[in-house]
Amino acid sequence: MSAVRDKAPVDTEVQAQVDAQLMEQGAFAPLELLIDSGRLMYGDYESWRRREIEWLDGVLMGSQEKIRAQLEQAVSYARSIGLVEQEQQFYAWATDAQPGAQQPVQAVSTKALRISADARLQRLIASRYVPAQSAPQMDLFFDNPVVALTNGIVRALSARNLSETQRQLDRLYAHAPNHADLAAFDRLLAALAHLNHAVDDPRRELDFLVEITPTAKRLLASQSRDLLTPLWRQLADALAGQAFTAERPELHRSFALSQAQDWAGVTECVISEAGWWLHAPLCLRLAQSGFYRRRRSEALTAWCHLCWLSPGEATLVLDSRRQPDPELTALWQMFLDSEEECSASADGADAAFTAADFPAWLLLHEPALAELLTVDLPTGTTPGEEHYRCVHRWVHARRAGRHEEEIAQRKQLQASRPALFHYLKRSVSPNSRV
Repeated sequence: MSAVRDKAPVDTEVQAQVDAQLMEQGAFAPLELLIDSGRLMYGDYESWRRREIEWLDGVLMGSQEKIRAQLEQAVSYARSIGLVEQEQQFYAWATDAQPGAQQPVQAVSTKALRISADARLQRLIASRYVPAQSAPQMDLFFDNPVVALTNGIVRALSARNLSETQRQLDRLYAHAPNHADLAAFDRLLAALAHLNHAVDDPRRELDFLVEITPTAKRLLASQSRDLLTPLWRQLADALAGQAFTAERPELHRSFALSQAQDWAGVTECVISEAGWWLHAPLCLRLAQSGFYRRRRSEALTAWCHLCWLSPGEATLVLDSRRQPDPELTALWQMFLDSEEECSASADGADAAFTAADFPAWLLLHEPALAELLTVDLPTGTTPGEEHYRCVHRWVHARRAGRHEEEIAQRKQLQASRPALFHYLKRSVSPNSRV
C-alpha cells in the first residue's frame, strides 16, 4: 500500500469493526470483515470452500472498487495500531467427507482456493493481521511440537473432521498433559460429535452451543464459523414449527438461523411468526437480516416497529452500536444532534425526542423513504405511530401539490408533536428539497 493511502483517514465504522474483531478473536482478518459487513454471504463462502464457486470476488455484494477501498482502510488502520500481516491460504473442504470419516485433514486439498484475479484484492482478502508479539518466529513455530499439534487440532475442527481432531488431541494429551486448553478442545470435539445427529432436546443443545461459542471463537478465531454454523443450522431444523415465546426468545428458529448467518432464513422465519412486530427480539433479528441482505425497506420497517414497541430498548441498542448498520448509526446520531434545537422550540414537559419519534424524523430527514415505507406500516395507536402517519401523508400531499391536505397535516403535527413540527419547518427551508 502506498504511504499516501496508509495515511488516509479511516472511517470510524471500519475502525470499530477491526477493533471488535481484534478484541474477540485476537486478530483481524479482512475476509471476516466481508462476512460481518454483509459483503459476503456465509452460504456463498461455504460454496467457495466446497469449490462450487471458482472466484470468491464474483459473489461479493457491491462495487469491487468500494470493497477494495474499504479493505484498504481497514488494513491501514490495522497497521497503524501495530498489527503484523500474515499470509493465509484457503483450501477446499472435502465434499464427500463426513465427521468421523477416516480422512486426515491434509488430504482434503493441496491446491489453494482462488480469491480474485485482481492481485491487490487477492492479497487484501488472503491476509490476516495479528499483534507483533503474537506473530511466531518461523523456526520456533515449526520446531515446537505442541504449537504444531494445537494448530493441527484447529484445522481439523474447522474442517469438521472428527477422527483427525481426536487423533491430534490424543497426541496433545501425550505431549503436553498439562496444556491449559485440553479441556476446551475436548468440549469442541464433543461439539463436532453432535454434527449429523438428531437434536433430541433443543433447550439443552441451545445451552450447549451458547456455552461453547466463546471457547470456539477464542481457540479457532475466524475458523470458528466453520465448526459452529452447521451445528446452529441443525438446531434451527429441530426448532422448526416452534412458536416464539417471550420467556425464551432465543429458543426460536430465527435465533439459530441468525447464528448460522442464514439471513434469508431469518427473514422468512420472522415474518411467518404471527404478530412478529410485537416482539423486540424478532424486530431486531429482522432488522439485522435486512441489513445483511441489503434490503433497506425490510430493515427500516423492523426498526420502526421496535422504536414504537420498545423505545427504551431501541435507544439502548442504537446508543451502544449493538447493530451492524453504519448508515443507521449515523442517522441516529443526527437525530440526537437535532433533538436539542427542536425540543427547545417546543413547549411542554414531553418536548424532548424519544426513539418513538425516530421513524417520523427519518421521513422528514429523507422524504424519499415515504416511497419505501407504507403509510399503513404502523399496527397500533401509539403517539409515535400517529406522528409517523401524519408525516407520511404530509410528504405525499406536498409532492402531489395538494396544498390543503399539506396544511392540514402540518397543523395536526404542530398540535400533537411541536418538536417534530419544528424539524418539518427546517426540512422545507429554501435550501432544502422534498
